[in-house]
Amino acid sequence: MTNKKDTLKRLGIYLLIVAASSVMLFAFFKWMASSETAFFLLAELFCAAPALANLITRKVTKEGFRDMKLHLHLTGNLRYYLLAFALPLVCTFMMYIPPILLSGHSEWLNGITPASVLTVILMLAAQGAVMSVGLVGEELGWRGYMNQKMEPLAGIVGTVLIGGAVWSLWHLPSDMQVYLAGKQTLSEALQTVGGRLLIMPGYAAFYLWLTKRTDSVWPAVLSHAIGNGSQTAVIELLGQGSIPESADLGVIADVFHYVPMIVMAAVFIIMLLHDKAGTPRTA
Repeated sequence: MTNKKDTLKRLGIYLLIVAASSVMLFAFFKWMASSETAFFLLAELFCAAPALANLITRKVTKEGFRDMKLHLHLTGNLRYYLLAFALPLVCTFMMYIPPILLSGHSEWLNGITPASVLTVILMLAAQGAVMSVGLVGEELGWRGYMNQKMEPLAGIVGTVLIGGAVWSLWHLPSDMQVYLAGKQTLSEALQTVGGRLLIMPGYAAFYLWLTKRTDSVWPAVLSHAIGNGSQTAVIELLGQGSIPESADLGVIADVFHYVPMIVMAAVFIIMLLHDKAGTPRTA
C-alpha cells in the first residue's frame, strides 16, 4: 500500500507540472496575442497539461498507468451520464432566470418558447459531444489523478476546496488576459478570479462524486463540456426574449450568479461524506 509520503510526493510533482503550464502562458502571452497560430497551439497544450502532468508523474514515479478511469462504464451508470448533462444546464438557468422573475420582469421571457428551449438543449448536446474531446485533457488530470492523490491527504472536504482552488487558479492566465491586454482594470480582473474561486468548488464536488460513483472520468468530461457551453446557450436563449440592452438587475443578479454553485458544492460534499461513511472499512 502506498504511504502518505509517497502520495504527497506524487501529488507535489503533479502540481508542479500543472503550475508550470500555467506560468508558461504568462511567459508567452505577447507571442500568443500577436499570432493566431501560436495562440491555438499553446492553448491546446495548456488544455492538455493536466493529462500530460498525470502521465509524466506516473512515469517519473514509476507508479504505472493503472486506475486511469478511462473506461466508459455505461452499464448501470446511464443515469449519472444524464445527470452530468442536465445539472450544469439547470445551474446555469438558475443563475439567470430567477433574478429576472424575482425583480418583476417576467415579461422579458415572453419570447422564449418550449420549442426554443428544446432547440438550445439539442444544440448544447451536439456542442458537448465535440467539446468533450478536448476536455479529456483536463479531467484525466483533475479527476483521473489529482483527486486520487489529494483525498487520502486532505479528505473529501479538502479535496473539493483545495482541489477546486488549484483548478481555479490554473485558469489564472485566461482570467487575466483581458487585463494584460489593457482592456480591463486590475480590479475587474481580480473579480473574475475571485468569482471563479467561488464557482469551482461546486463543479469540483459534483465531478468528484460522478467519478467515484461510476469509476470513470467520462461523466465528468461530459459535464465539464456542458458546463462550459451552457452559459453561452442560455444567453442565446435569453436573447430570444425582450430583455432591454440596458437591463441591470443589480445585487440580485450577482447573488444568483454564485448561489447555485455554492449550494451544489454543499450538497455534493454531504453526499460524498455520506457515501464514504457507508463504505466498509478494509483491514
